[in-house]
Amino acid sequence: MSAAALLAQASDPTNLWQWLSTSEERTVTGDIPSQVWVTLWHSVLAFVVAAAIAIPLAAFLAHARRAEVASTWIVNLGRVIPTVTIVGLLALISLRNGFGFEPWPIVIALILLALPPLYANTYTAVRDALPEAVGAARAMGLTEMQILRRVELPLATPLILAASRVALTQVVATEALAALFGGSGLGRYITFGLANRDTFEVQAGAVLVAGLAMTVDLLFWFVTRFIVPKPLRPAPASRHAVQRIKPTQSITIPINSLGGTP
Repeated sequence: MSAAALLAQASDPTNLWQWLSTSEERTVTGDIPSQVWVTLWHSVLAFVVAAAIAIPLAAFLAHARRAEVASTWIVNLGRVIPTVTIVGLLALISLRNGFGFEPWPIVIALILLALPPLYANTYTAVRDALPEAVGAARAMGLTEMQILRRVELPLATPLILAASRVALTQVVATEALAALFGGSGLGRYITFGLANRDTFEVQAGAVLVAGLAMTVDLLFWFVTRFIVPKPLRPAPASRHAVQRIKPTQSITIPINSLGGTP
C-alpha cells in the first residue's frame, strides 16, 4: 500500500463526532449550514403554501357545512400515494421540461404531504367550535364571515396550531427524500454515505435530519405558547386537578315545621 493511501486511511474518521467536526469530509456533499438552510427553506415554503391552501378552504367549508366527504377524500389522496413516488414522478417531469432536480419536485411533494393534517384538523376544529358562542354571535347580528373570523377561528386556533406543528415537523423530516433524486439538503449525507459505504456519514445525516426536525418542533411549541391565549390552552392533566367530592350530609327536617301531621 502506498504512503498516500496509508495517509488517507489514517485521516478517515473513526466515530460520528469526528466526522461532524472534520470539514474535509464534506468537500463533495457541502457544508452542514448550507444543507440545513436548503432543507429549511424547502420545508418552510411547502408548509406555507399548504397552510395558505388548506386552512382557509377548510374553515370556509366547515362553517358552511359543505363538501365534508368529497373535499376530505380529495385532500387525503396525498396520504394514499407515497411521497417518494410523488417526488420521483415530479423529478422526471421537471427534468423533461428543463427545470432540473430541485426545488419544485420536493416542494410540491411536501405540499401534498402537509395538506391532509392541516385540512382535516382545521375542518374539525371550525365545525366543532362551541355552539353556544356561535349562537350568541349570530343572535347579536354578526354576519356569517364575522362569525367565522371572530368566533370560530379563534376557538379553533389551538387545534389548527397543533396540526401545523405536526405537519411542519413531518415535512422537515421527509425533505431528505430530495437527495434520492439529485436534490440538495441534509439527505445528501445519507445518500452519499450509502453510496460510499461510509457508516459515519449515514449516521451523521440521520442525526442531523432528526435533530433539525426536533428543533423545529420545539421552536413551534414555544411560538404557540405566545400565540394561543391562556384561556384557550388545553389544561394540563394532573392527578391533583380532580378533587375528591365529599358526600353531602342529609338534613332531617321536622314534619311539623312543614305544616304536616306527625
